[in-house]
Amino acid sequence: MEKLQTKWGRFKAHIEAWLVDHEILRFFYRNFHRLSENAFRSNHPSPAFIKKLKQKYGISTIISLRRADNTGQYQLEKEACDRHGITLINHPMSSRSFPDVDRILQAKKILETAEYPILIHCKSGADRAGMMSVFYKHFILEQPISEALSELSMKYGHFRWADTGKLDVFFDTFLAFEKENPDTTFIEWVENHYDKPKLNQEFHAAGWANIVVNRILKRE
Repeated sequence: MEKLQTKWGRFKAHIEAWLVDHEILRFFYRNFHRLSENAFRSNHPSPAFIKKLKQKYGISTIISLRRADNTGQYQLEKEACDRHGITLINHPMSSRSFPDVDRILQAKKILETAEYPILIHCKSGADRAGMMSVFYKHFILEQPISEALSELSMKYGHFRWADTGKLDVFFDTFLAFEKENPDTTFIEWVENHYDKPKLNQEFHAAGWANIVVNRILKRE
């Protein structure tokens, strides 16, 4: 964690997290919600919030849908996790593209093997955290996708009219397939019937929504 080795580097890391990565907004709205007795979701956690998660909820694992890189926000998160004995798993996914099959299968494995209690997060806690929460409720709690899909909604700040709506179309396509093929499981559909190139070709976002999501909110 090179940036945190000096006082100046640590100062710059905090400035990057607060001003560039919008921690200043997350300070006022954490977008924190309980998924079950052993699982939670939120936007990117600050070091202080990670400490609270450990003390209040006994969090053992944080699953980040963001990259492990040299940014201030990642290095501060990693340092806080190490300090409080929390395993940090980075599983980068995109909020503005249809998910890759291998990323879905790896997400399933992570959820099945992680030490609980867990926190799932992305940058804003709206899109990728919503998708992973759907996976959690389906793969771990064994809820039908139709029920688990409540985790991907405006309640958490998710926009289905922008490119982030690809996540909705992904699940909606499965639900449409499921009506005609009720014996096919979600994971079987992902592995054998999911056609990402076709969905990409057919998808069209609203221009105004992309301005909000891409330029104002700067979703990843």
